[in-house]
Amino acid sequence: MHELAIAEGIIEALKEEVDGRITSIKLKIGEMSGVMPSALEFLFHIASKGTIAEGAVLHIEHIPLTVRCSDCSETFRVKDYCFECASCRGGNFRIIAGRELLIEEVEVDDIKPSP
Repeated sequence: MHELAIAEGIIEALKEEVDGRITSIKLKIGEMSGVMPSALEFLFHIASKGTIAEGAVLHIEHIPLTVRCSDCSETFRVKDYCFECASCRGGNFRIIAGRELLIEEVEVDDIKPSP
């Protein structure tokens, strides 16, 4: 369950950057990131207890796996892990989206949490 380590990492990273209580966090999570969004949400709720992120809402944007064919330059979304270009049937590609795990936006209340 590396989602717990990810949740703790998000909280630690934001503690260093944020002055106040976090109310909302928007994340971008790629399909190939290896992160289960439902597990991350559940474990974030647990990991955030007693921190500046306690009670914060996670908003997760799912980023689909998108590749560019190296043979014909066609860009397409991979469905059902079928890595074949629909245009030329090539199998050489470069991933251009879908591996993300990004903190996109953070909303903060000006009131600092009590120690």
